[in-house]
Amino acid sequence: MNFIVGQLLIHCNEVLAFWLFIELIEECELRDIFQKDLPGLKKHTYCIRLLVKKHLPKLHDHFEEYGVSPQMYASDWIFSVFTSVLPETETETTAAFFTLFFKFKWEFFYKLVLTILFHI
Repeated sequence: MNFIVGQLLIHCNEVLAFWLFIELIEECELRDIFQKDLPGLKKHTYCIRLLVKKHLPKLHDHFEEYGVSPQMYASDWIFSVFTSVLPETETETTAAFFTLFFKFKWEFFYKLVLTILFHI
């Protein structure tokens, strides 16, 4: 959560960062990711596996052949909602990311994951 709060504090004031974080926890179901037994993490990695299988079947088969699960490459993305890799100095990029995430929530996240995987 520290990456998320850190990015919010870098790009907006404390009051706005607080309310945006509340929005992430409550409306974007971020709380589920950090609960006991990590139900949100399991849900999102399962969704990523299905999406990769459907949209990137060759990559899915390659991952299966070598035993690469979504938990291995996407856990950090999920736990930090990509904020651990967002640039701290490029406000426009970070603002665009958060704007799209707050608007489309996890649908945007999944599309971004597929885009990244498509380009590797």
